[in-house]
Amino acid sequence: MFHLPWAIPLNWTTFPHPISSVAVIGAGPAGLQATATLLSLTNVSVRLFERAPAPGGNWFYTDEKPAREAYPDRPLDAVDLPENLPATYFYGEGDDGISLDERWRAHWHPRPVWNDMHLNAPTLITELPGVKYPANTPWAASVHAVQRLVRAYASMHSLNANDEPSTPNVAPVTSYSTRVERLRKCNATATWVLTLRRMQHLPESGRLRVDFWEEHFDAVVVATGHFPEPHVPAIAGIEDWSKTQSGGHWSMTHVQSFRRAEDYAGKTVLIVGASVSATEIARYIGPVVRQLIVSARPNPFRDAYGLDIVLRWPDNAEIAPEIEEFEPLERYDAGIAAGRIRLLNGTVLQGVDEIILATGYRRNTFLPDLVNPATMDNLHWTGHYIHDPTLAYAHAVRPWTHGRYQSAGFAKVWAGSARLPSRARMWADYRAKKYEFGDVPDIFPQEAMLRQFIAWLNSESLELGGPFVEPLPIEAREVYAYWATSTWKKDWFDHDNYTRFDRLPASEWPKPGPPFQ
Repeated sequence: MFHLPWAIPLNWTTFPHPISSVAVIGAGPAGLQATATLLSLTNVSVRLFERAPAPGGNWFYTDEKPAREAYPDRPLDAVDLPENLPATYFYGEGDDGISLDERWRAHWHPRPVWNDMHLNAPTLITELPGVKYPANTPWAASVHAVQRLVRAYASMHSLNANDEPSTPNVAPVTSYSTRVERLRKCNATATWVLTLRRMQHLPESGRLRVDFWEEHFDAVVVATGHFPEPHVPAIAGIEDWSKTQSGGHWSMTHVQSFRRAEDYAGKTVLIVGASVSATEIARYIGPVVRQLIVSARPNPFRDAYGLDIVLRWPDNAEIAPEIEEFEPLERYDAGIAAGRIRLLNGTVLQGVDEIILATGYRRNTFLPDLVNPATMDNLHWTGHYIHDPTLAYAHAVRPWTHGRYQSAGFAKVWAGSARLPSRARMWADYRAKKYEFGDVPDIFPQEAMLRQFIAWLNSESLELGGPFVEPLPIEAREVYAYWATSTWKKDWFDHDNYTRFDRLPASEWPKPGPPFQ
C-alpha cells in the first residue's frame, strides 16, 4: 500500500497499549460522525463532549447571542481553573458583577449563524450518512433545515441531548453543556487528561451549578471546527469604540452576533472584512440599509482563487480601504455617528451608525505550541497528530462528504484494523509535502484526499478485516458541477473534469492553492 524508500524503516506505528477509551470534543457534523463511527466499528468506550446544550455545532441556531467578545483579542488559553479537582460552584444573579444570562452564554457560546442563512452548496452533498433532507428542501438549504438534519443524525445514533445510550448498562456517551478547558498528556499512564467544566441551570433555586473534573482517555478526537472563537484585530482605537452603545445595544459587534437584517434597517452600516461572512451579510442587509460601506483589505487567498465569483458584493456596497484608526470619542452613550474613522488612504468616514466586524475566527487546537490553530500543522493526511497518533483532528474541510471516511480512519487505526506508517515515514512525507490537499476551493486536490481515504481504508480492510467503504455517488458530482456553473461561474469545473480526474495517477494530481487564512 505504501511505497517506502529503503532509507525509511519498513514498519508501522504502534501504541503503548490497546485503545480502550476515546474522547470526542465537539458535536457538530464531524464530531457526531466520529462518535457514531467509533461506536459502530470498535468496542471502545466513547465520550462526546459539547459546550452547547444540544448537537449541531455551528449549525445550532438560536436567537441568543454570544457574550461580549474581547476588544481586541485575548489569548485563547487564558482559562481560570480551580487548584483542586473535582470542584463545584453555585452562582446567583449578579455574582461577581455578571448576570446569569451572560454567564450561561459565555459558557456555551451561541453559534455564529443568522436567521436567514443558507448553505452555499447543494443539499445532495451536505447530507449525513443515513439521513437525507426532506424531498421539498430547496437546494440551498436554510440553517434551520441543516440544524434539523444534524439533530436527526444525532438522534439516529442516540447522541442527541438527553438520549440514553443505545446499549443497555453502559456509561452515558454524551455530556452537553460541557466545555473542555484543557487537554494534556499524562506520560505516566500514556493517557490524555481532559479538564472539563459543565454548567447546569437549577430551576428550583434560580442558580447555575458549575462542576469541574477530569477524565482520562487513551485517544482523543478534536472536532471543534473552524469557528470557535471570534477574531478582533488590534486596530488603533478599537477598544475605545467597543464601549459605545446606542439605544441599549452595542454600536460595534463581531459578526458572530449578527442574527437579523431588520436590526439594521434604515442605518448606515460599515462592514469590516471581505470574506464569506462579510459578503453574505452584505447581500442580506443591502436591501434594507440606508448606506452600506465595506472596509476591505487586499486578500491574496481570494485573488489567487478568483473567489470574486463566490464572494460577491451587492450593487449598493461602497468599497473602502483598510481602517488605520478609530479616532477618540467624546462619549459612549450616544452611538458612533459623530465619530471619525480614518482610513489608510487618509479618507475619514463619519455618520456610521453600526459596525459589523467580519474579521474572522480563531481555532483552538488545545495544544497551540504543538498544532498551530491557524495552519493545523504536524498532522498526517489522515488527521492523526504525527508525534502522538492517539490524538487526531477532524480537519477535513468538507465534513459532510469527507467526515465519514476520516471517522472510519480514526476508528480502524485505534481498533487495529488499519495501520499508519512509521512516524519516521509520516514525518518524511510531511516534510516533503507529499499529502497536501488544500482548502475548500481546491476542488480536485480535495477529490484526491477522498480517493486516498477510500483506497487506504479498503486496502486495510482487505488485509486486516472490517467493512469496506464506497465512494460518494456519481450523481453528487454531477449536481455539484451543475450548481457551480449555475450559481458561481460557468465552466469553473464540470463533470468531465471529475471523470478525467478519476483516471489521474497521484503524480499528476493538481496541487492546492495558498493556505486559507
